[in-house]
Amino acid sequence: MDIQDKLNAKYENVPIYTSGFYADPENTLQNQSKLMTALKAFIKNQDAGSPFALQIMTTNSELTIAPLGLLDLQELRDYTAKKRKEEGTIASDETLALPLVVQFEPHTENAKVQREIVTTTDDLFKNFNQAFPKIWDQVNLFLEANQKLLDDVENDLIIDSQKIQPKFAEQIQKLSLAERKKTVGFELPDSDVEQFSRYMSDNQEIKAIASSAASFAQNEIVADQLFAQAMNDRVLRNTFFWDLDNTFYEVFYYYLIKYSKSNGKLEKHLYHIKDSLISMMRNDAMQKANKQTQNPKAKVDFNKYFTDIFMPISEHLTAEIAKFNV
Repeated sequence: MDIQDKLNAKYENVPIYTSGFYADPENTLQNQSKLMTALKAFIKNQDAGSPFALQIMTTNSELTIAPLGLLDLQELRDYTAKKRKEEGTIASDETLALPLVVQFEPHTENAKVQREIVTTTDDLFKNFNQAFPKIWDQVNLFLEANQKLLDDVENDLIIDSQKIQPKFAEQIQKLSLAERKKTVGFELPDSDVEQFSRYMSDNQEIKAIASSAASFAQNEIVADQLFAQAMNDRVLRNTFFWDLDNTFYEVFYYYLIKYSKSNGKLEKHLYHIKDSLISMMRNDAMQKANKQTQNPKAKVDFNKYFTDIFMPISEHLTAEIAKFNV
């Protein structure tokens, strides 16, 4: 039995140890600390022969750290064949020198999954201080790639908002002052039309973000179950709150990129209030989720759920930006 057959037998007969965490955008030190904690917990409680997969969820992708072959057994076959050809041998089952890979799977259309060998499972257990930097360096590179994906999404939304803003402005300008007051609920002079149309275009993009997240929650997380059933499943519950965190960051970075990249003071201020805003969002989301589960048979309107959570966040960011006369 060669090493891939042994590995396959192991994976069939031994439970795979799994763990994971959410990597916040642009929070390098915290993400590095989370990764170190997760890997140290693994080597403390398992051994080098334990099949494992550490998953890192991000805004627009997911990363997985695992032995080569766990994610794609054919890659291990190719690796062993190459090693035999180059060296005439391969690590035996006693050394457990299986390659350790970091996989990057972007959640974008036509994206390709990337995998990089960074060290071995043997080194992870025996030389953690030397193996960890190799793992972190690759993880960090993939996190940077994810940040670019997030920036690209935001730039598309911003471009769309800039296209629709003049249309909103034109519609408002056609109304008399009395008609504007009746339509929007307050007096709207010509001098405020541009700012208000910008506000309307931003709102439309944020509603689109919330609607997309709601659709994911409905179709991919809850599906045919009741909401209360999904919340009783640890994996589904974690995925649901990952969806909420992703939505927050998409909303936050929309405003950050659109309004503060040429205003250092505003950019610093938005970063400063980010943690309190996400904490406020999580508390609100938790309270609303708990309220929904109190009536287990009730059907959840996810569009309303996400809109009710994220439109106040949008309003808060708009108010903060206005303080800087942007």
